[in-house]
Amino acid sequence: MKKLLIPIIMGFIFAFLVLIFLRFFVGGDEDNWICVNNQWVKHGNPRNPKPQSGCGIVKNDWQPQTFNEANLSFKIPSGTTFRKEIADDAGKIRVASFYVEKKVNSNFTYTLYGVYQPNKEATDEDLKLAKKEMNPETIKDVTISGYKGIEGLILGPKTRYITILLKNNRLFTVSTIPPTQENKILTDQILATFNFK
Repeated sequence: MKKLLIPIIMGFIFAFLVLIFLRFFVGGDEDNWICVNNQWVKHGNPRNPKPQSGCGIVKNDWQPQTFNEANLSFKIPSGTTFRKEIADDAGKIRVASFYVEKKVNSNFTYTLYGVYQPNKEATDEDLKLAKKEMNPETIKDVTISGYKGIEGLILGPKTRYITILLKNNRLFTVSTIPPTQENKILTDQILATFNFK
């Protein structure tokens, strides 16, 4: 019996040590610095010191853009493109959207997708309803250019980070696809340049 028990105990100890090693020495996305409201925030127990740049800092080569449909101006990084799409009913804007995109070898590696519906009223209830689609662990309150809203990760077939603002009783949303940490940081930097007139 002792001959069988000793290898089992040694196996458990070995497995436990491997898990400890993986958790604390390999780490992962749980232990990282995250850009939140233009400041680096510790998430977990990062091995690296707090970054000194890259969060809310706009480089000099960023290009100004306007999205007049929502009275918005902002900047986008070099290497990205900007385009708008407008859906209207007899000349009256129903939905206005814009894209900031980055391609590598014909594949989109980054897409920021903004949507504004000027004719559809919204309230705080709409923000509460939007939270039902989000991963509860990722939901945060945000304020961008004076407008309050929420952000979080939507899971499912169209997984994406989303920021939803309530702007003058209208919803303004910004989605980030694919929802990688690097893309989320880039979106936060772009959102830091948002200026609603």
